[in-house]
Amino acid sequence: MSEQLLLSIPHELNNPFFFSANDQILIEKDHLQKMVLNMPFLYEAAFYENIPALKPWQSHETFIPLIKKEWDTEKIKLEEIFTNRKYKDAIPPMKKGIGLFLQFVYWANGQPVHFDMPLSSESLKVQPVNLEERISFIMQRPALYHSFIQLNELLIEMEKQYVKHMAMKKASKQ
Repeated sequence: MSEQLLLSIPHELNNPFFFSANDQILIEKDHLQKMVLNMPFLYEAAFYENIPALKPWQSHETFIPLIKKEWDTEKIKLEEIFTNRKYKDAIPPMKKGIGLFLQFVYWANGQPVHFDMPLSSESLKVQPVNLEERISFIMQRPALYHSFIQLNELLIEMEKQYVKHMAMKKASKQ
């Protein structure tokens, strides 16, 4: 068994939807050096606490496909939950899905997630239309089927924006 590490939630990740005041994350230290997506913002927490860890936002071409794959797994769970009308059971996988989506947005822009600036910030050039309003709706009502549909649509739109951005970036280098 590897060494465990207790990470405090830095102020950059302070968001009551994801963390309560004074929350901490208990992790295996070796998880910081490999991709683990079941814990949103793990790498950002380590980064802001100056703990050596992967920085997926610096290699987004490698890590964004993993986010999409993880979302596909969560999406299947959520489809079953909503089909069976177990709405309260939707909250944990929706939180994870929202976390994955936010990582997608920030990492696609080459940045770690940080909640101390609005999503409409100029530094987040690659993002879906009306992101702030849409994600706010989803976070206020994570147990609604409509929120799940909206989150899935955001992920689809983000993927399109990301592919377009990468194509333009590649074309400008040639």
